[in-house]
Amino acid sequence: MRRFLPIALSALLCIAIAGCGRDASSSSGRTVVRVWHVWGGTMAEGFTRLCEAFAKEHPEIELRPVFASNDLATNQKFFTAVAAKRPPEVVFVDGPQVAPWAEWGALEPLTDRCEQAGITENDYFAPCWRQNTYKGDVWALTFCADPNFGFVWSKKAFREAGLDPEKPPITIEDLDRCARALTRREGNELTQIGLIPWSQYGAANSIFTWGWAFGGDFFDYQTGRVTADDPRVVKALEWMVSYAKEYDVTKVASLERGFGSAEQNPFITGKVAMMCLHIGGIADLARYAPDLDYGVTFIPAPPDGEQRSSWVGGWCVSIPKGAENQDAAWEFIRWLCASDEGTALVGEATGLFPGYKASPYLRSVQGKKHYGKFLRILQECRHQRPVMPVQARYMRELSRAVDAAVYGKLSPQAALRRATETTQRELDTITAGSGWSQPTNSGQVE
Repeated sequence: MRRFLPIALSALLCIAIAGCGRDASSSSGRTVVRVWHVWGGTMAEGFTRLCEAFAKEHPEIELRPVFASNDLATNQKFFTAVAAKRPPEVVFVDGPQVAPWAEWGALEPLTDRCEQAGITENDYFAPCWRQNTYKGDVWALTFCADPNFGFVWSKKAFREAGLDPEKPPITIEDLDRCARALTRREGNELTQIGLIPWSQYGAANSIFTWGWAFGGDFFDYQTGRVTADDPRVVKALEWMVSYAKEYDVTKVASLERGFGSAEQNPFITGKVAMMCLHIGGIADLARYAPDLDYGVTFIPAPPDGEQRSSWVGGWCVSIPKGAENQDAAWEFIRWLCASDEGTALVGEATGLFPGYKASPYLRSVQGKKHYGKFLRILQECRHQRPVMPVQARYMRELSRAVDAAVYGKLSPQAALRRATETTQRELDTITAGSGWSQPTNSGQVE
């Protein structure tokens, strides 16, 4: 049951996919590479440009990109395709999915291909390489390396609050002081808040962000133990809960009901004065609020925490188990993730950072407003989410823990202890008898 657990739930889809004929070559004799990607909207346009550029250089290969939704919890279509021996040649896989998918036997190892191509861990930012390495093999290469996160502050809001707009908070004490000055109320209701610590791209990503900033860690690679209840992670959650109490979590929730995306982004509308920002948010702010005066800096941290803390996220690319035309698939992956031209185009077409350190795109943004700061964050990044085969469960449990603590249902320590125990039980079940162990440097700060 350890391998391909989702298959049992996908039998009917399996039959349907099995009925689709394999198409190893096009009518023109070119080798077909089907690419299941995750990009919609303007990003889809950028990815199409990438595919067109690859096609010009590789007329012998016919790319067939297809949008295929992907999330951490369910990917039934993909697993069914692998089980039916009808997978695409290339698939996008989120960083935390790499280890589970490798554990379940859904990916082809790329170790030998990397060695033959001269691709090594030194070519990538360390967390990017680590999240693609599991049980001693490389299973994917990084398409985009997201430096999580840039901490942004509204200079306009700082001026209005009597704060120096050129001095963002560096410590948690600074942050608390600024948050109080930036919070506004009308009667009994919040109209503007300085920061909502648990709403930084979801509760799980929030606790990862603040937990590391407070000096904690989430997994012990030496022992294979989940450590969500690390004392410093508990301290981070206690700090997050202090905001829920000071600003009244129900009133914060009421304020959040007016939040939206695009031009209704609360940082643009002025309802939130400070927040964590994903690199993709730079383009959104430029598009919907070109005159917005804001700055980007590192995540604030307590004096005894981890200074200039960050972690890497982002999408990776791999070859599914049993895929046809694997040589052509690898050529696309290598070009996309480990060549000067491909990685430069990734940056230019999407605004995201390649994980390939030598990419010309990274040099081109060093002096570019906001992007240069994000690049520094990436260069100093030390963490990736734990490389272990129950990552999706771990994130769900962390999210539950944050919610339970913020809404006063459990103490931070009790909530994180529950997350630790529940995740550990599943990890033990998944890895029982597999001899699982991860190299000890997988999550360690270098």
